[in-house]
Amino acid sequence: MDRGVSTTVGYVITLGITSLLVTGLLIAGGGFVEDQREQTVRDEMEVIGQQLAADIAAADRLAGAGGSGATVRIDRELPDRVTGQTYTVEVQDTATGASTVTLTLMTEDPEVSVEVSLYAQTDVAPSQLQGGDVVVELVAGPEIEVNSE
Repeated sequence: MDRGVSTTVGYVITLGITSLLVTGLLIAGGGFVEDQREQTVRDEMEVIGQQLAADIAAADRLAGAGGSGATVRIDRELPDRVTGQTYTVEVQDTATGASTVTLTLMTEDPEVSVEVSLYAQTDVAPSQLQGGDVVVELVAGPEIEVNSE
């Protein structure tokens, strides 16, 4: 009778320890996957921000070279989503005239924010838009506007 009990108890203890180890691995692995997802979102938004900053800089250079009658329109196809999540782009100009323009890209789940800055001679109108197709355009004033298409 003692042998039957010790086999059963040993089996139950082995199952308990195995369950604890598997649960620990799943919890640790879940955190790793979430960290990788956030880094992927951050990397994708940095690339998108750099592309948009390059378009604004190009419009700024063309505005300076073309004089007061210049017409500039740059269409950019940006992705609607990053890693399956929608994102928002906020354009802010720190001052009138030659100044630093800041692009802030944000997602909500996971909560990630990326800032990309550039220097522009031409004023850039503040705006907020969702990811997707974007138009960078020189309008009267002269001022550069960034809008959804």
